[in-house]
Amino acid sequence: MFNPPTSYVPRNRPRYQLCEVDGTMGACMKGSVCRRERGLFAGYCGGDNDVCCVVDKSCEDSTRSHSTYFRNPNFPKNETEERMCPLTVEVGRDVCAVRLSFEKFELSPYTEGVCIGDHLTVLGTKEGSTTPICGNMTGWTTTFAVKKGSDVVLAMVLQGRPAHTFSIQVTQIACDEVQVFHSPTYAGIRNPDAEKYTPTTKKPIAGPVKPLGPKPTPGTTTPESTTSPDDANEETTTAMSPDDGGDEGKPTEASVHEGPTTLMPGTIPSPKPSDVLIRAQKVDSDDDGVYLDILDVTPAISAFKRAFELRVSNKCFQYEDEPQPGFRIIGGGYTRINEYPWQVALVYRKKFFCGGSLISDRHILTAAHCVFGSFSAGINDLRVSIGDHDISTRNETDHIVGKVKHVHWNLHYNPHSTEHDIALMELEEPVSFRFGVSAVKLPSDLDDLFEGENATVTGWGRYSVRLKATNPVLKEYTGPLTNISKCVEAWDVFKGISARSPNHVCLDVTMGTPCHGDSGGPLVVCSGVQCTQIGVVSFGFPMCTNVGLPAVFTRVSHYKSWIDMNLTPLDIF
Repeated sequence: MFNPPTSYVPRNRPRYQLCEVDGTMGACMKGSVCRRERGLFAGYCGGDNDVCCVVDKSCEDSTRSHSTYFRNPNFPKNETEERMCPLTVEVGRDVCAVRLSFEKFELSPYTEGVCIGDHLTVLGTKEGSTTPICGNMTGWTTTFAVKKGSDVVLAMVLQGRPAHTFSIQVTQIACDEVQVFHSPTYAGIRNPDAEKYTPTTKKPIAGPVKPLGPKPTPGTTTPESTTSPDDANEETTTAMSPDDGGDEGKPTEASVHEGPTTLMPGTIPSPKPSDVLIRAQKVDSDDDGVYLDILDVTPAISAFKRAFELRVSNKCFQYEDEPQPGFRIIGGGYTRINEYPWQVALVYRKKFFCGGSLISDRHILTAAHCVFGSFSAGINDLRVSIGDHDISTRNETDHIVGKVKHVHWNLHYNPHSTEHDIALMELEEPVSFRFGVSAVKLPSDLDDLFEGENATVTGWGRYSVRLKATNPVLKEYTGPLTNISKCVEAWDVFKGISARSPNHVCLDVTMGTPCHGDSGGPLVVCSGVQCTQIGVVSFGFPMCTNVGLPAVFTRVSHYKSWIDMNLTPLDIF
């Protein structure tokens, strides 16, 4: 009667029961095992003899517990001592995955996506090498596959400047506890009868579109490839106001093409975030729902910078400034209002930076490069705008702005490569599905490559290879999927960047392309009104021009097991 109360969930295998006491998670185990782990007794687990044991470990420790806290020695106090601080986790015989939940994680910040000071490296995963982790990752979570009966080492290197603190919840997940994620009922239903949208800002006018010629390929010269970069930029002409001072970053009536855009080899400037403008009516408001600027919160991808300072089709392409890792749609046309009700906009401090898709009533699918190494001040100001259409206005749709509870990123993503570019977000509150808000369907046949079919990519943003302005109204582009082997071969020209099979899916960009800012957005294949998301916008040719390189998307079906692991609930009450 004097034992503290606990809540717990019995599982099929009693050795993997979890319990909770006052918000702290524990593991149900024999009392002798709890004493061996030097754990804290917190009550009994139900009617059996297992105890709820809270295991707290620090530097140079090891554990067999299926629930452990890994913390700095003086947690919750900050520390400045230099040290190596590893924890060895002995994986159980029936365990297939390990989850790391960063309840508190404040180390020295990222520098261009790289940890040059304090960092954590995870060793012993099933997939091999991982990327060092640093910065403010409080609220982040990752789940990764492990080999049964192996050891996983959390290798923390602490240099003491600035002060650091961390508390990581380490949970082992049994193989038979991993739940297969199923899309909600009626997921992926497009709204074909959605109404057209008339922007409240000045209506754009169409610019001239020249006929398309043969598609150039790397290493060959075509009539298009002899066009100068300046001529290529003229393919999307812009009507500027007389008093704009010649600033091409401030269009008043820009050429937003409803139809195809001729994509030619050329060079465009990579503007700094402060130079990128959303063409929108200025609104003085502190409310969520109006986003008048774009924010580059993603780390630079140095692989692109190395690979593209070279000659393509006898033309030299070089960055005028730092590369922008996102992508925006050039070509295509406007969507109807809420035609694609799963499309979401990611916003940080009221600034739009990436796209994503709603896959359940509380989960968003996006790209890892949109989030990894970002948000140095934490995710408290990270928002998801759901059901939006014109991100420069508030009342054109009944959209929802949700707060983010957790960010789930792929532990094997590396910002200096192009692999494993996938992430998930969990909302603090679930959304209610309705006409303008519903989930997209994920693939059920994981072997279907969809090659040769038409696919549609949607997103907000840059609509011209010449202008630095973004487009606040949602656009779409539909094109054929390309053969993955030919896509891999085309990208093999660029060392350090690669499309891989079966990790990626590729889209032909002859008539249009995703470009800077569409990153993380969905690529869907539709049959009638039923749409299935097969890709996440990952990378393409940085100048958003057609040089024979398909746009590359993370293939959703290849990462379905990763999605299953990360969305498996721990059933803690």
